[in-house]
Amino acid sequence: MEGGDMKCILSILGLLFSLSSTAIGQTEETYKVTYVDSVGNNYSAYAPQPLVETVVEGETYELRSRQGNILATVPVSPYMTIGVEHCLMMAMDVWEEQLNIKEPVRFKVTFNENMSPDVEIQTTVEYALDRNRNCAPLNLLNQIEFQRKDEVTTIDINAYVYWNSSWANELEFGYDNLTTALTRHLAHILGFGTSIVQSGTGINFANPNTASLFDNLIVNADNLSLGSLAGFGSSEAIEAFLVQDLYLNLPGGKQRLYSNSQGFVLYRSGCYFSLEKDNLMNYPYQDKTKLLPINPETLDALSAIGWEVKPHELSLDGSSLDTYGYGSVYQGHIFKASGQDGTPITNARWKYQLYNNHSGAYVDQAQGTGGSFTIPSTLKGDEYLDKFQCQQGRVICETNDGASVSYPVFLDAHPLVLGYQIANVQDAENPYYFSFDITLSYVGSDNGVLTVCNEGGAAMLFDIKGSGQTTIHVPNAFKYSQLWIDVSLENRYGSGTKRFYYTYNVNRQKRGLQTNLPDVQETFPQESFEVFTLQGIKIKGVSNLHELPKGTYIIRKNNKPWESRKYMVK
Repeated sequence: MEGGDMKCILSILGLLFSLSSTAIGQTEETYKVTYVDSVGNNYSAYAPQPLVETVVEGETYELRSRQGNILATVPVSPYMTIGVEHCLMMAMDVWEEQLNIKEPVRFKVTFNENMSPDVEIQTTVEYALDRNRNCAPLNLLNQIEFQRKDEVTTIDINAYVYWNSSWANELEFGYDNLTTALTRHLAHILGFGTSIVQSGTGINFANPNTASLFDNLIVNADNLSLGSLAGFGSSEAIEAFLVQDLYLNLPGGKQRLYSNSQGFVLYRSGCYFSLEKDNLMNYPYQDKTKLLPINPETLDALSAIGWEVKPHELSLDGSSLDTYGYGSVYQGHIFKASGQDGTPITNARWKYQLYNNHSGAYVDQAQGTGGSFTIPSTLKGDEYLDKFQCQQGRVICETNDGASVSYPVFLDAHPLVLGYQIANVQDAENPYYFSFDITLSYVGSDNGVLTVCNEGGAAMLFDIKGSGQTTIHVPNAFKYSQLWIDVSLENRYGSGTKRFYYTYNVNRQKRGLQTNLPDVQETFPQESFEVFTLQGIKIKGVSNLHELPKGTYIIRKNNKPWESRKYMVK
């Protein structure tokens, strides 16, 4: 054979080998790890009624974080309400502000109507190996050496948990804070938690031969790493390790992890911190109604496994804003900074920026120096508003020693009810009724509706006129039940609603009073009554009040339209 022919054959063989190796690399096996939070005491088996009449099975759409670095595929579903979208987007946006993300983080969201009744929310994360045979979530590996888009990582939400996805400008409902739960499980997607899974009758690493990057950080009191057992330790040896006192070995010091000396706890041991203070990634997860921030310890853990984490040496606090930077655009907000030890920062440099949706960039708005910084109550153009009508921005704080922090803000353009005051309480001629004056305080609107109703009387509606504050006289309020006072305001961006409660101070008993409310099991001919939300929206197609989801409604009989009754489904 000629030398030229031999070189040609060798070149072809080399090319085939290269293509074969590439194909093998592209079909690299992945491993699934599931993280679960159980339901709290306020679990409620109820089925929300669809808000749309026609839903195409299997249809999905994409939600993107503010700058498009975190992408969620979500279902077209009656459960995917605007409130749930808002919770998810808040979680995505606050995580985006904490990380330098090179390749978008991708995951799916589903609502599960068949989930085990003791499971509140669970996340299945796709793990894979990098070129150095390290096991890590695929979303993290994509930052280092892009492999392929995430196809498995999914957050499953129990559709029958009575989630709190309400906003500050609407009637509150639900118990467990959905924003906190989603933020917590996004941390699992990013790689927080051991890769130990149930394997047959025992436990093992998701990839039996390789520990995850997080596993390698888990140590016992003797500084032995959990990762050292991968490929060598039996199920019994792994469990014996995980019942010891566990720590996460971070550059800034060890942090205590959850473990149970009585035995390994699936989805718990090695998956969460066990700190004595509130922490997003703590177990037990005690007060599920709280909105919990992303803590420095969690960011340190993600940095240790390979994420590029933004500086977080400082802590910012904004007046009239919640933990995630959500508040009203019609109020000024004062920011102060402190170190991680709580020491106030007095020599800070401040900058306020707005995010322009058209240009995809932040635009400077104000700067300042000193121990505090104020965002003025100014509503800019629509190009700065997100899909929820919130003005998108961030506050950046830096100190002379190089410490810095970036704090996202979401300033709502909807009206906001601030509070109320009741005065001039007078008995009416009818001994069962009284009258009073109510002064309402609010921002962002000059018109709306006040609804006053009680368990045994008709609902009364009054027009709200004027900017900032108005006083309304309420006659003939029923004495012997709690009053529900609903304030609904309007502006060009939508509505804002708030509920207050008031009880007349009386010593007589309620015995013998009739509430005259329909029974939950009672069925009426569909044409004999109408059902409305407290905002006056008619709910169609209700033939049995038992079909209604939890909430409060106004029931009006067609033959007596002037008689409206309040009806609560508990």
